[in-house]
Amino acid sequence: MCARSPILWLAVAGMTVIVSGAARADDIHAIADRVLACTVSVSCRIEGGSFSGSGFVVSPDGHVITTASVVPVGATDITVLLPGFQRRPASVVAADESLSLTLLKVAVEEPLPALTLASSLPAIGDVAFTAGDVDDVMLANGRASFSRGVVSGLYDVEKQPEAAFAGRVIETTAAVNPGSDGGPLVDAAGRVVGVITVAVSPRRWQGVAVPMAILLEKFAPLKSGDVQTTVDAAEPPSSQPPLAGLSRAAAAVAPFLVAVEVERTWPPERLPRDSWDEYRRRLNGWDKLPPPERRKQFAAFATRARTLDVNQLLRRPSGPATGLVVSADGFVLTSSFNIGEDTAYVVKATGQPRRFTADESVEKLMADPEGGFVEKPNAIRGVTVVLADGSRREAKVHARHEPLGIALLKIEASGLPWFDLAAAATSPQLGDHVAAIGLVAAAAGDVTLNPGIVSAASRNRGYRFQTDALLNYGNSGGPVVDSAGSLLGIATAPIEPDTVMGRIFTLSQLMRWSRAPNSGVGFVARADRIRAVLEELKAGRTFERFPGPFLGVQADESRALGDDVVIGFVAEGSPAGKAGLKKGDVVVAYNGVELGAWRELTERIAAGKPGDSAVLTIRRKQKGPRLVIAGRDVETLEDLERLKKTLAPGETFEGRLVADDVREVKVVLGENK
Repeated sequence: MCARSPILWLAVAGMTVIVSGAARADDIHAIADRVLACTVSVSCRIEGGSFSGSGFVVSPDGHVITTASVVPVGATDITVLLPGFQRRPASVVAADESLSLTLLKVAVEEPLPALTLASSLPAIGDVAFTAGDVDDVMLANGRASFSRGVVSGLYDVEKQPEAAFAGRVIETTAAVNPGSDGGPLVDAAGRVVGVITVAVSPRRWQGVAVPMAILLEKFAPLKSGDVQTTVDAAEPPSSQPPLAGLSRAAAAVAPFLVAVEVERTWPPERLPRDSWDEYRRRLNGWDKLPPPERRKQFAAFATRARTLDVNQLLRRPSGPATGLVVSADGFVLTSSFNIGEDTAYVVKATGQPRRFTADESVEKLMADPEGGFVEKPNAIRGVTVVLADGSRREAKVHARHEPLGIALLKIEASGLPWFDLAAAATSPQLGDHVAAIGLVAAAAGDVTLNPGIVSAASRNRGYRFQTDALLNYGNSGGPVVDSAGSLLGIATAPIEPDTVMGRIFTLSQLMRWSRAPNSGVGFVARADRIRAVLEELKAGRTFERFPGPFLGVQADESRALGDDVVIGFVAEGSPAGKAGLKKGDVVVAYNGVELGAWRELTERIAAGKPGDSAVLTIRRKQKGPRLVIAGRDVETLEDLERLKKTLAPGETFEGRLVADDVREVKVVLGENK
């Protein structure tokens, strides 16, 4: 097993990168060559299994830094794979579990290239690089992988199952994947600013590193100078456009951010994830187990850890969400996701969500409780807004706009510093550089910055746009700005379809989640659309549906990936219902234009206006010929009653038998209200 948190790698692989003048292509090649010449693979054995990860050389005489998650206490057979397929045995010189750090020493015949260590913290928005033995790439290529991103946050984390470090970490958008832990996080000058760790924040699910500035101060071998390292105290290179502009925009909007705390019926669920050492200590008679049984137990632990890690990603974490003050008298914008209800799987026998314990096997964790579950919403009991000065105000959900995915909160206040949305709002353009801004903690004043681009300017009928900036629990509800400081929108839900608690899902069941935090596909409520409805929201109007024309049909999801536009549901009393459309009908054309996807039908409807007439060509399976009277199909008594209501007294008509299963149906579009 590799000492990694599997869900972390799921969540942060393939991260967004913005090119910065602080690190040109020729600079990057030089930095990559320098860093990869010093990045190593580290593996070891423990009782019952093995651990592996990355490390980097910090002294010419062979000292290597890695993490305690790669080389835990009691590890044996430690091996370091140097670039160029050079395999060397290594020994532990020092370890500090509280810092999640291990210092190794390999024997050398000649001096090794070593990385320079930075004694200062980088700034949010600075260019950053990660290097590591991702998926055993060093065995194939002879050197580690290399990725570029930015420093996206500086904040505190709590102790994790496989990482005892608690305190300030450096978050990055550079790729962090299986095998990255223990590797270096370097700045645009090629200096190590942090050591990649598995101490991930459940609110962010992004790669983080323990700052080298902290390690130089607290890790005894580095603090004492016993290890011959090179330390550089110079400030990191400053960012250039567009990162510099995005950083300025983030700083400009930061004073108007607030924390949104939501109390629900059941508190956030934290699954019993633990380290191998904790798991092993709970096993009775471990010392007497034969080697095959120890390996079996280690494999069971690895499966359990993967299952719990992936499922934890689906849980709404504890901690505040992000909001934006948009009026002096206390209106706050956030995402409707932040004040939404989770799905709670409640045990029928107890009326409470199931509680999972550390001593349960993966089979028991996944087993349904006796009597089964019932799904209930985890209803909201109260909302609190924490202002920048630390004061707390009770908030009410004043209005929602579900098509946009936003909510407007109201607190009792006056004279608040507020963000002028009407003046700053602008329309997104494909390729625009943007940054999603989030608040780290209530009243902390620190923000996070996830850069990206506008990857689709219009989604959800033009109410939202798509970005590859990483959206997560921490920045949902936060503003998305461009490098000129304009507001492009508010980040919406980071996960789809929903957040859950009280149940463990199998890998096959997890396929229902089409989008996870930091997937690289995020949706943002467009600021120009928010501006158009903000006054109505302030007046208390809630928008449950997309305003505009309405037909009243839903797709047959079981056939949604095919070429046919198949109706799966017809709303009673809707325009479609009045026109006689039925479940199972295949919509072939709309006003004579052939359709090949459900999206094409919705686009045609959205282009119209309430009251417009349209002719739908549909295909419906039938048994034998059907009767058509006055242009209407009469196949049931209900069809006959509908026909009678359309005829005037004394009106005459003609009928005919038709064998073709394709027909035309006239509909009059209604209005969503």
